[in-house]
Amino acid sequence: MSSNVLDIENLLSENAFFAGADSADVSRAAQMMQIQRFPPGQVIFHFGDTNDDVYFLLSGSVIGQLVAESGREIVFTEMRMATFFGEMAALDGQPRSVTVSAKEDVVVARLKGAQFNALMERQPRLAVNLAVELARRVRVMNERMFGLVVHDVGTRVRLHLMRLAQEQGKLVDGAILDSVPTHEEIATFIGANREAVSRAITRLNKSGLVEASRKSILIKDCDGLLDGLEIAES
Repeated sequence: MSSNVLDIENLLSENAFFAGADSADVSRAAQMMQIQRFPPGQVIFHFGDTNDDVYFLLSGSVIGQLVAESGREIVFTEMRMATFFGEMAALDGQPRSVTVSAKEDVVVARLKGAQFNALMERQPRLAVNLAVELARRVRVMNERMFGLVVHDVGTRVRLHLMRLAQEQGKLVDGAILDSVPTHEEIATFIGANREAVSRAITRLNKSGLVEASRKSILIKDCDGLLDGLEIAES
């Protein structure tokens, strides 16, 4: 390990997998890990790859995606620092089910699948953390699948903008969302095409609910955006 091992241990202690773990367990894990950096757009692993390493996000964010037979990318999930990914292959020994790439500059701590499983055998707290995180992901996926079935594109766009605002702590009138995704990125996330998303955002602009540009979105009428939206509690 490099000289910044203590910094790595501090970052790992904030990761969902190590919540409540003893510092000694975090330290042992850090000693086994390989630190890697990925620039924006670089693939970390591909769909169908047979390696079983688990990755802990120390900084940046990644996108997991599937590619349909038509060649159209379908965003599966986005993950940010303090979480982990790649655990499915470590658990069941099967090939990768998605392609994961860096959305921005990313630093990960990489752990062999066998070492990941051994950590959980030694410390049951880690296995509980894994189960909790997997349950959270299933809830998110269920909500997204429900939205694809019952909501039209315009409603899905509004829901997505509301989630972005909430994540940035800006769910109020007059708030400006920064680092907003492109229309294409929104489309792939909500299961629509770019043209339909562009039309939906144009309608929101004309109705005075938002003021959208290429790089930012101004929330002008939060209540108006929420009007008629039904979001089930988890």
